[in-house]
Amino acid sequence: MTRLIRGCLAVLCLIGFGVEASARELVGKFGYLGEWDVSATLSEERAGRSGTAALSGPLLMKHNAVCGPGETPEKSGQIRLTLRGERYSAEMTLAGASCRFSGTLSPERHSFVACGGDQQIPLRLWFREAGSRAP
Repeated sequence: MTRLIRGCLAVLCLIGFGVEASARELVGKFGYLGEWDVSATLSEERAGRSGTAALSGPLLMKHNAVCGPGETPEKSGQIRLTLRGERYSAEMTLAGASCRFSGTLSPERHSFVACGGDQQIPLRLWFREAGSRAP
């Protein structure tokens, strides 16, 4: 009987250690008219000394309008967010260009980003609510 209990506990511990922290889905709009849909699946990193949460993962941007000459319909990269409430600081690499920016997580609040050029482009980011399908 004791072996059975130990075996069950060992299996439960292995299952518990094998489970990763739940991923969070970041969505948003990029561009003057929101012509790029942004999506990223972020995993939590270890908290820093300051106790701020850090999330990172792959980023995908899909153009939701007619592409101009030479424009690609999708761009991919990586993003890392450091969170303090609804405020964030971010590092992003997209299509070979890197940039840093900060803002507020909200579908209504814009940040401005310059990646790979001097032009500041509006970006809105927020977390998708569980069960929500709209970006």
